Amino acid sequence: DFTFKFILPTNPESLEQLKSGFGSSARFKERLSKKGNYVSVSAKEMMISPDKVIERYKEAAKIEGIISL
Repeated sequence: DFTFKFILPTNPESLEQLKSGFGSSARFKERLSKKGNYVSVSAKEMMISPDKVIERYKEAAKIEGIISL
């Protein structure tokens, strides 16, 4: 399992776009910031190669306002 971490503005469309970039076996944890402007997302998914990890991060980078950790 590999853990991906992201921070993005609280926006249901952005969150759904992020989740759709992962497979059906991915598990997500979400946590709102203190003021509720941002949401922290951790996603765990079994990855078969480092190249697949990089692909996930490149796909997520297309979402406006996202910060990949």
